[in-house]
Amino acid sequence: MREDSLPGAWRLNLLGPPTLRGPDGRAHPLGGKALALVAYVALEGAAPRSRLAGLLWPDTVEGTARNNLVHALRRLHTALGAEVVVSGDPLTLSPDVRVDATADLGVGELLAGVTWPELPELHDWLLAWRERLDGERAARWRAEAQRLEDGGAWAAALDVVAQLRTVDPLSEDALRREMRLRYLLGDPAHALAVYGEGRARLRAALEHEPLPETQALAHAIERGTVSAAPPTPVPSLAQRVGRPPLVGREAEWAQMEAAWAAGQGVVLLGEAGVGKTRLALEFLEAHGGGMRFRGCVGDRGLPYATHARTYRQVLHAFPDVTLPAWVRPELARILPELGDAPPPLTDEVQTHHFWHAKTEVLGAAIAAGLRRMVFDDVQFMDDASIEAGAFVFAHLGWGRPDAPYRTIHCARPGGLNPAQQGVLHAMVGSGLIRVIELAPLSGEAVQALVAALDLPAPGAHTDSLADTLGRYTGGNPQLLLEAARSLHGVPATPDGSLPLPPAAGRITAARLARLSPAALHAARAAAVLGSDFDVDLVAQVLGTPLLATMDAWEELEGAQVMRGAAFEHDLVADAVLAATPGPIRRLLHRAAARTLSAQHAPPARVARHWHAGGDVREAAPYFARAAEAAHHAYRPAEAAGYALEAAAAYEQTGQAELAALWHNHAASPGSLGA
Repeated sequence: MREDSLPGAWRLNLLGPPTLRGPDGRAHPLGGKALALVAYVALEGAAPRSRLAGLLWPDTVEGTARNNLVHALRRLHTALGAEVVVSGDPLTLSPDVRVDATADLGVGELLAGVTWPELPELHDWLLAWRERLDGERAARWRAEAQRLEDGGAWAAALDVVAQLRTVDPLSEDALRREMRLRYLLGDPAHALAVYGEGRARLRAALEHEPLPETQALAHAIERGTVSAAPPTPVPSLAQRVGRPPLVGREAEWAQMEAAWAAGQGVVLLGEAGVGKTRLALEFLEAHGGGMRFRGCVGDRGLPYATHARTYRQVLHAFPDVTLPAWVRPELARILPELGDAPPPLTDEVQTHHFWHAKTEVLGAAIAAGLRRMVFDDVQFMDDASIEAGAFVFAHLGWGRPDAPYRTIHCARPGGLNPAQQGVLHAMVGSGLIRVIELAPLSGEAVQALVAALDLPAPGAHTDSLADTLGRYTGGNPQLLLEAARSLHGVPATPDGSLPLPPAAGRITAARLARLSPAALHAARAAAVLGSDFDVDLVAQVLGTPLLATMDAWEELEGAQVMRGAAFEHDLVADAVLAATPGPIRRLLHRAAARTLSAQHAPPARVARHWHAGGDVREAAPYFARAAEAAHHAYRPAEAAGYALEAAAAYEQTGQAELAALWHNHAASPGSLGA
């Protein structure tokens, strides 16, 4: 006897249009908040009453919302004549209820036709669950299709692939499976027609051609050379690419040696991917090691965001440094874990006192052994941190030959704002720093790098392969490494050309298309968060179990998309974000806003996520709080900017009085303290 046919069992079908049937087979109408309540408990397994009350009555005070939930449960139980949702805290689904979505991951859209536009957080929860379920089903169906194909059950495998393509119509993995199976079933014309339809769909939706391996399969079908045998195992990506040697930077290295010998700071300028960070860290390691600090996407406009990260790192690395008693309370302005902060800053005297606290901390760390520092991605740093940093180093003898420490700063020249450029020029003029510009690798350096990578190149000599990749990537080391990763495990093209996208800028997007749905979801959430994320935060944004997210993270690290709690390179993060469909990106921004708000993240960061997620009404009060926070940090320019954004958001949502108030604050930031 089937489990869902047991006497007394209820059946809740959430795949397709939702239905609830009693033990007698009779359907019970279920809609609105009653459906939301049952579906949420069925999928989540257990739900705190406060959570459900907040989801179903978001604009109601908690006490009233919880009372509404009690009445809703009572009405539900009365209507059904049974306690389908077990009362308690948390609420749980009765063990007598069988749920199709959790039993077999069957076909059909989750809660098809259901929307809750008046309950935006609940609606986002539904969209996230649809994405999650589609990913789980795709992974299971992909494995089942492979098992059937390997066993020669090609027709059955094709049925599974049809389900896979319904869930993800743009998946090239599913497209290739259908092409290959139709060929193996003796219908190469149909296989090529499927390729043509898939190619047209990719062009229309994503504006690019199929991946090289998809094109290679189409050529093999045309020639009649497709095999059902599984591909020959290839070395792992880490084995094939690994950590290549630093090449082509001998002249820059010599300039860096000369600068440090003269006591100067080094500034490495170069476009994204040209190898600034790699050169800086190799140089640091060759001179005894040190610490790397960095600006992150999203720091700009958030006063002291970069320095909060920097000084947290310093105190973590040197927890036992002796500091004057007044220093840690001052640092609590940006590091709340240090305790209560002093009153807000109101003038330059107090600001300089705060900056002196930073000087004390960094000076103590230098005395304790911090002698070499890299400051990476300066173009992302906020102005307050840059100004404070210049103050700190000026008081620590920066640029003097007898200074007990040395620094390297890395930046993209086109990314520096006018204030940053002004600081840079002033330091060059005073002889404190030496600017070294990094150009793309020379042809000789590209050849050395390609030889070290041991790339698969059927029929190609290493020199000709290097020439081709050099032209393809313009000598950009990061793009060259991305090309190497993309070539890993990809079949050669019939004409012997490299199986790479037409443009180098699409290499990473092509690699991302080979990730599992779970790994791709994790990468997208991390890219949306932008900075200061870890696996736990990504799991919270996605609403997925931590262990499942860790499995996805391992895949991302193995594919060299992630390295620890960061993207392998900013260009990889940019590619992930660019390839994320707009609706999913907005959904993730809203989920990030809720998660970060619950963790008391800086209001400006929360506001940006709400705004990017398309919820201007939610963004408005956070922009207002961001203006107040900037005012309390004595940053009038940032305060005025956020006040303007608050005014615009209030105006856009029809809140004229609040819009006028914040326009006044923008015109006179000092009024924020009134």
